[in-house]
Amino acid sequence: MVYILIILLIFSTSCSNKNKTLDAKCGDIYAKITSSKTGGDTIKINDKENFFEIDITKLKPWKIEFCNIDGGEAELALGVYKKTPQHDEMAKRLFLYNVDFKNKRLKPKVRISRLNNPMVDFTMTDIDKDGFDEILSIEKDLDGKYNLNGYDYINSFVFNKNYSSVKLDEEPKFLDDSKTLKIKGKECEIYLEKGEIKWQRKDI
Repeated sequence: MVYILIILLIFSTSCSNKNKTLDAKCGDIYAKITSSKTGGDTIKINDKENFFEIDITKLKPWKIEFCNIDGGEAELALGVYKKTPQHDEMAKRLFLYNVDFKNKRLKPKVRISRLNNPMVDFTMTDIDKDGFDEILSIEKDLDGKYNLNGYDYINSFVFNKNYSSVKLDEEPKFLDDSKTLKIKGKECEIYLEKGEIKWQRKDI
């Protein structure tokens, strides 16, 4: 079943990032989030010729990745921890931006209020090998079970959940490789088979 997600369009992580640095690179573009001892968060973005930095403390960032969801210019995917008008609870969310060097800002592209279930973590990866990155999320349902869901970008309003995995009792963990998970202490490679997200141990 396909779930349509309503995307939050207004400008509108625990998730404390104190003394932690998050970074990501895409071609010549480099982005780094630095958190101070007092809890403030600054993102610095540069390429070979341009540089800017902005305060993103209110977003409470906890993850950063570059991706390409539609074949256009790259997006910066930010894991944030905040309330939204459509969901008045502090929660992990995913906001996608394009880098605007001319105006020295992050231009909002998609800001997701909620996924199918509460998000534990995400990575951006082309799991279906169509040339575009999907959201691959670890989610926890009301029964305390975990599973992976894959979401395709449709437009600025909608992502579709097209792929899912079986449920797990134990929380899986994304490793540095976007297609590698740690499940029950074992490194597993993620793959797609007939629309289902699956994995196999890397040491087999």
